[in-house]
Amino acid sequence: MKFRTMTNAKDAEGKLLPDNERLTKFGRFLRNSSLDELPELLNIIKGDMAVIGPRPLYPRYNAFYTEYERNRFKVRGGLIPPESLYHDSFLTWDKQLQYEADYALNLSLKLDAMLLISVFTTMLRRNKEDYGAYTRKPLDVERSSQ
Repeated sequence: MKFRTMTNAKDAEGKLLPDNERLTKFGRFLRNSSLDELPELLNIIKGDMAVIGPRPLYPRYNAFYTEYERNRFKVRGGLIPPESLYHDSFLTWDKQLQYEADYALNLSLKLDAMLLISVFTTMLRRNKEDYGAYTRKPLDVERSSQ
């Protein structure tokens, strides 16, 4: 569960507009403050998600993972993604999926502790101005064009 931050605005052909054109002002605020993630705490309480783990992604992406990247499914999806440890705000899909697979294959209490410390440090510092402005192509679109 998440707060809705975008509209369903479509172009004349009925296709959804790009994410950056559908993001509302209030949605940008929610993303900048990370408050859009708050409802996911209910998923954690229900046991559908872990606190730390790869972010849940669309099932339509399943055909586009490499064999190594499929290791991300060995752990439950989580609120705090493994890539948080690397402070890379503008991740490529390749980097994100690499970090998630690495996390699943090297799961440990020490790694989880490092991730928690990293997230709280980042939250206190807020080292970039606009957390909601960066968008990238969906994985299926990006990889089918390669």
